[in-house]
Amino acid sequence: MSAALPSVLTSTTVSRIKRVKAVDTVRARILLAVSLGLLQPGERLPPESELAKTLDVGEITARRAIESLAEEGVVERRRGRSGGTFVASSGPTRAADAGADAVAAYLADSDEVHRLIEVRLLLEAALTHHAALRASPAEIEQLQRHVDDAGVAATWADYHLADERFHRGVARASGLDWAIGYYDTVLSDLYAYFLPYPIAYLHDTNREHAALVDALARHDPVRAVSIIEAHVAVLHESMFVGLQERQAAARRGAANDAGGPVRSP
Repeated sequence: MSAALPSVLTSTTVSRIKRVKAVDTVRARILLAVSLGLLQPGERLPPESELAKTLDVGEITARRAIESLAEEGVVERRRGRSGGTFVASSGPTRAADAGADAVAAYLADSDEVHRLIEVRLLLEAALTHHAALRASPAEIEQLQRHVDDAGVAATWADYHLADERFHRGVARASGLDWAIGYYDTVLSDLYAYFLPYPIAYLHDTNREHAALVDALARHDPVRAVSIIEAHVAVLHESMFVGLQERQAAARRGAANDAGGPVRSP
């Protein structure tokens, strides 16, 4: 059974986004966030150094992506002490027309994203169960620090870094060394599809992190697994695959109500 495990946890399909240039993956993730309403007109983007770290690219790559989005009118750059990079007022309209190939690669990977979520759910439930049985006071304290860092994060970039440290910390606390490598790979692959989210939404999900730390501290595996299963399963709806599917359904419903033709997105 164990010998077959790697083939169960890995995909035979080559991700389409892995064939997209790094600068275009940054563009696609911002374009999708703008078009889905996760980034609103007038919203300030994190500095390029933070953007690069969050999206796992070089700072030069992040800068080139932002420059190209500014040229296309999706974002605008302002000078001065209160300056920075902001989503342009015409951003949502421009985002629908820009970076079509890179965005299409993300959308075409919908099945792969859903698969990664399911594999993450399988692994994280097991890791969390064992973490609840054996996590040390020092590990619990470290996890609480990650929750606190996420709670005061001012941008989605800061939050993402705290979130990643938290989930990898829970995995390490499990002591399941054989599973941690698989989990790290799945988490990294899944993070490549994450988009910028409103910080208020992220702070709300951080309450689940806090509840999980409490369950781990109480060494309650049943409650801990229940929390993490709900936390991960909702990604089917809250990641861009779910949001895009919901948008498409809404458009089809509007077309039906208007008596017009139903068209695929």
